[in-house]
Amino acid sequence: MTPEKLIERHHLVPASKHEKNKKTIFVCVSCGDMLHQLFNNKQLAKQFDSLEKILYNEKVQKWIKWIQKKPNDFNICMKRKK
Repeated sequence: MTPEKLIERHHLVPASKHEKNKKTIFVCVSCGDMLHQLFNNKQLAKQFDSLEKILYNEKVQKWIKWIQKKPNDFNICMKRKK
């Protein structure tokens, strides 16, 4: 089980793009970072606004297969440098 400190709330529609839609899911920090590396906020808002749509994506499936092999406390920071 992933440690609580490595779990974060991910907005299904990015906070910068939603008006009333504040639906969130809990993901590990690495997975949340990965989603923002793969897709921009516009894509996330229009194409990946549900867990099912996210999980159906081929790139996400590849990531999941890779990260599932890592230890539960594994964390990789992929935040873009500003």
